[in-house]
Amino acid sequence: MRPTTALEFDAERHVSTNGHRPPDAERRAAALADLKDSLKELLRSALRATTGLVLDQVEGLAGMFDRMAAAGGLAAGGLLGGLRAGMQGGNPVWGAFKGAVGALSPGMRAALVAILLLAILLLPITVVLLLVALIVLVIVAATKASS
Repeated sequence: MRPTTALEFDAERHVSTNGHRPPDAERRAAALADLKDSLKELLRSALRATTGLVLDQVEGLAGMFDRMAAAGGLAAGGLLGGLRAGMQGGNPVWGAFKGAVGALSPGMRAALVAILLLAILLLPITVVLLLVALIVLVIVAATKASS
């Protein structure tokens, strides 16, 4: 026998589908089961609605951060990038660097890339010059010490 619901009990004749009126305890149990199911569905709907609202607000806040970083310059871009990375569980230093570079104009980004490439290309020459300077300093110190 399948369970009946409270709505089936409260039909016009107050009888169940099998033709007789069920006891009050069975009617109360069916009504409570219907109430529980309705409350669960209400809770699911409310949770879905509030989750959607929260996600919309977070997206709006992220957009506001992006606009502030673009308009605020290098320091604001770095600060907001670090905050965003920290909230997402990433490295805030790397996030700050990315935010600061993102706030630069395209011309400044190109200049930064050119400077980094020159630094990488000139690094061996710089190391050789530092070694030569160190050798000269050792020779000068040895000469002063022997005289």
